[in-house]
Amino acid sequence: MQSNGKITISESMAQNLGLPLKPYIEVRAGQIIVTAELAISPDNRKSYLLSPSLAQALFIKRQKQMLIRYDSTAGHLHLGPTIGILSTFLPNKEEFDPTGVQADIIYLSNMGKLLPGQVYIFTPSSINWSNKTTRGYVYRQVAADRGVWVADTYPLPDVVYDRVSSRISEGKESIKSTKTRLMKQSYLKYFNPHFLNKWKVHQILSNNPRLHPYLPETNLLNSENLQNMLNKYPVLFVKPGNGSLGYGIIKLKKNERGEINYVVNRGRGRLRTQAENAGEFIKKTQKIRKDKQYIVQQGIDLALYRGSPFDIRIIYQKDGRGEWQISKKFVRVAAPGSSVSNLSSGGRAEPSKKVLKYLYARKESIEERNREIKTLCHTVALTLEKSSNGIFGELGLDIGIDKKGHPWLIEVNSKPRKTTESDYSRVIIRNSFKRPLEYSVYLAGF
Repeated sequence: MQSNGKITISESMAQNLGLPLKPYIEVRAGQIIVTAELAISPDNRKSYLLSPSLAQALFIKRQKQMLIRYDSTAGHLHLGPTIGILSTFLPNKEEFDPTGVQADIIYLSNMGKLLPGQVYIFTPSSINWSNKTTRGYVYRQVAADRGVWVADTYPLPDVVYDRVSSRISEGKESIKSTKTRLMKQSYLKYFNPHFLNKWKVHQILSNNPRLHPYLPETNLLNSENLQNMLNKYPVLFVKPGNGSLGYGIIKLKKNERGEINYVVNRGRGRLRTQAENAGEFIKKTQKIRKDKQYIVQQGIDLALYRGSPFDIRIIYQKDGRGEWQISKKFVRVAAPGSSVSNLSSGGRAEPSKKVLKYLYARKESIEERNREIKTLCHTVALTLEKSSNGIFGELGLDIGIDKKGHPWLIEVNSKPRKTTESDYSRVIIRNSFKRPLEYSVYLAGF
């Protein structure tokens, strides 16, 4: 039998792994499997050693600690984890934006150094499908304000953490075909595979009766649905089904003459105008909507913080045991005169404790709100997972609180933006980046 080198395992570790004693064994790293000579050493320490040729065949970097397990179902040894963070490109701008994609990817790369196994950034164009390897990149700091991406060849990973950062990129054929091929790999787990569509999410969540009290009435936008909802609610919001960052959201109000006053959110700018009726609104906003899918949603009479509406943004993530946890919770307060709280549209961040204390004098009321919000997050996450084909490791939930203290689920997204800088706890920032990687270790089987 042709082998690609040798793995020497201590007798103590071999017993602990439940390893069958035979002269050769298959060894896997990521998606690469090779046959190696198996040697058992009479050592009481739980240890193993790879020959240089075996490490080379598996594209394992010698300086990196790899965990080991015996996969009895597949009948091979698994060294790992190998975690690949998929990005559409490798950002390397000189002007560093702590809220941008570059900061996100660099921070993830640095967090990966704290975990066992191999963690790298890769792109669709860096994959070599013929030998199941990829060009992977790890960030190395060379000065206080400067670093470089160091490239090397790695096996295709055990787990892919999808950090494709925009819906436009996600829609490209090269990205879609890469994802499909990765998901077909025998031993590969892929999480957060796509952005979420607001209408599809609403339909999924509406199937759970426990969530009905928390969901604003939502329908697909057309003239009939819009008129029906204008007759029921004083305020409506029209939103792009595949929108992000608050762009393109339209707030509608019917005035005493029955006309529709509406405000279009354009990032940090707003357009105010009106339409005589639902049909005219549909016509006048056609250029803005560009025939894309839009939804119309019941407006909530939100509680105000110092005169401005707000929502609570929660980064909800799985940890190293595969369990959902709140990693980050803060309030986004809308800019003066605006109903959109997104930070990219001029909103500002405030600590949730500070805002809830402003609203409620009693500590018990704050605790009750927090318990209900935590339960809501968990129910939403489990409901989405149960009805989706993909695996989710993190979600961003936007929760509004009305003037009676009742929470409402405004929106859920699967690619929450995270900042690497904040006036608040560094531990919270670190957790929000580290937890998806710890979850990746769990998904890999370690």
